Amino acid sequence: MSGSSGPEPFGIVMVSLHTSPSAQPGQGDAGGMNVYVRHLSTRLAAAGHPVWVLTRRERAGQGREDLPVPDSPGAARATVLPVPAGPAARIPKEELPRWVGDFAAAAPGVLAAAGGCQGDDCRWIVHSHYWLSGLAGLAVAGSLDAPLVHTMHTMAAVKNARDRRSAEPEEREAAEQQIASAAARLIANTPAERQELIDHYAAPADRIEVIPPGVDTEVFTPHGRVDWPGRTAALKVLFAGRVQGHKGPQVIVRALGRFRRRHPEGPTVALHLTGATSGRGDLDLAALIEEEGLADCATTSGPVTADALAAMYRAADVVAVPSYSESFGLVALEAQACGTPVLAHRVGGLVHAVAAGETGRLVDGLDPGAWADELGRIAADPAAWQGLGPAAARRARGFSWDAMADRMIAAYESL
Repeated sequence: MSGSSGPEPFGIVMVSLHTSPSAQPGQGDAGGMNVYVRHLSTRLAAAGHPVWVLTRRERAGQGREDLPVPDSPGAARATVLPVPAGPAARIPKEELPRWVGDFAAAAPGVLAAAGGCQGDDCRWIVHSHYWLSGLAGLAVAGSLDAPLVHTMHTMAAVKNARDRRSAEPEEREAAEQQIASAAARLIANTPAERQELIDHYAAPADRIEVIPPGVDTEVFTPHGRVDWPGRTAALKVLFAGRVQGHKGPQVIVRALGRFRRRHPEGPTVALHLTGATSGRGDLDLAALIEEEGLADCATTSGPVTADALAAMYRAADVVAVPSYSESFGLVALEAQACGTPVLAHRVGGLVHAVAAGETGRLVDGLDPGAWADELGRIAADPAAWQGLGPAAARRARGFSWDAMADRMIAAYESL
């Protein structure tokens, strides 16, 4: 990773209002975005740029926290700063818009109290993540006379188009339109996301930069502990992520149910789902597993650490990613880094994360019957499926958080 260029490093303000990069992925509203913000922030700090991550205070007495930064000559700090906005408690994401104004008003004072960016030549950059942060980021950037860089992560217009149950509010679409029009630079994870920004929000093409995320190949590697927490079976399928309808755990449960009914004599299958209920909480996995007759082969667990998740990936035969939409799909990349092929929905960023036929397979649509068909093909020739593992690991090694940080610095420099 290159060091900072120019006379002085940037002072980078990451705005992650609704969730902290320190939060456990797979729990509550924490997911791939948390991983993204944490790794981007620490790699930018390792390159010599001090980073302050502004996130909403969720508990009384919550103090600043320094994130672990990779050792590097001239490394700076990456510090999480809690901002008071609303009650010091966890609040459902759907209720947070009312506190965006308070967050934006308090953020400059919190930043100043932390020391901020020092020196006459200090160059501020504000980089916001998700629409709530983007609204606050517009105000924070204005107070610092700094350019706003924004990463959507997900978009209301895309979710509403692909998932009829999504019902993202008009308020969010309007906010994303405002952010897309006002941001000095929009960061897209893939060319597909770039096109979505143009198609849905008329974002100026010359202000969109495509920078794919990375994967921590020291943790997510084919070599290491193997730990399958579910039942023993000939075909082991893993779902990792937040338990919400948009992520599609119900799709893989119903697909396994159909697979078993089609193949009552075997092969044996096992499904494990790791993650916590998120969002409206209207998905009853236990009831669905019982309904599909999978109580003897399907198990669940709460969110786990990255090391434990890597051990699960290595133990699984198939990692399923049946999301209705994904701007990228870090689970797919992490699983491949562990040498496990991925079965994913052919949508959004997953088309770029998974090389169909080389590192896994992509399924057209989310009909459980089509997913059961693919599971049947995998079970019929397990050696061919397992043979995709080495290519999956090689592909994942091409995605580096250090490379992402270098490209992000270049994007900041262009402003």
